[in-house]
Order: sequence, then C-alpha cells, then structure tokens
Amino acid sequence: MKKTLPVFALFLLPVMACAQPGASRPASMSDAFMLQLDSNKDGKVTKEEFFAPHEKQFANMDSNKDGAVDKAEIEAVEKQWRERMEKMRKHPTGSR
Repeated sequence: MKKTLPVFALFLLPVMACAQPGASRPASMSDAFMLQLDSNKDGKVTKEEFFAPHEKQFANMDSNKDGAVDKAEIEAVEKQWRERMEKMRKHPTGSR
C-alpha cells in the first residue's frame, strides 16, 4: 500500500498554522478559514487569497525550481512533515 500525502492536508496546512501553542483558537473552522485566508480582512476570500498559500506551498515543494513537483520532492516534503510530527509527539509543548 502506497503512502501519500493527502491532498486535503495541503488545504489544512494554512488552517493548522493557527493552532500554535498559546495562540487563541478560532471558534469554528469557518473562523479559522477566514483568519488564515482573508488577507485584506474584507470579510470574503477571493480566488487569489485562497490560492496564495497553495502557491507558496508549491514553491516550497519545488526545491529545484523547475516549475513542477516530482515524486522525489514530494517524498522530501513528506519526510520533513513526518519528522515534525514525530518531534511534536515527543515534545508536544515545545519543550525538550
């Protein structure tokens, strides 16, 4: 069975970013969505605002900057993600 990074994880990454220790948590998923994506705070999320974090994530994944993400680049991101998750499991409060 292949292990892949679910596509929904790429959507949730910006929302999960607001779940920092000590930060106040949004009351709902819609509040988190607006907090993370409504960059000009006008009460609505444009297509550009919606895709901006995804474009940034793509740019981070495209390590050789060729405009495409290949399997090796995805595997590298998955490895980094797993290492972060393991570190969080070992030190959930951020202390070592």
